[in-house]
Amino acid sequence: MSKFSKDDQTTVAELKLLVQRFMEARNWGQGHTPKNLVMSMAIEVAELMEHFQWGDREDYTAEKLGPEKMQEIRMEVADVMIYMLSFCRSLGIDLSEAVQAKQEINEARFPADRVRHQE
Repeated sequence: MSKFSKDDQTTVAELKLLVQRFMEARNWGQGHTPKNLVMSMAIEVAELMEHFQWGDREDYTAEKLGPEKMQEIRMEVADVMIYMLSFCRSLGIDLSEAVQAKQEINEARFPADRVRHQE
């Protein structure tokens, strides 16, 4: 995997391995239990939420946020995903399969022809 691959060039497995190697090099595995990982993920999501706490809907475009704020948001998103990947790895969850299975359930629960939002 190149240093800065794009979403359409990188697999979930590659990201999991990248995070795993980082953790193993620092011997962090013992503290990264499912409980600790999910709690850390929630903390990082809260940090991401802070960037959107007081503005209005139209305030949240990349252009209006600006490059510095977008970089901060990108780093919070990365923290959330790193913990999510570690969490899935710790419990043996195949993230791709889980997302696809959930989307199948959502398709049945929320058929587009019945729940489509009207603008």
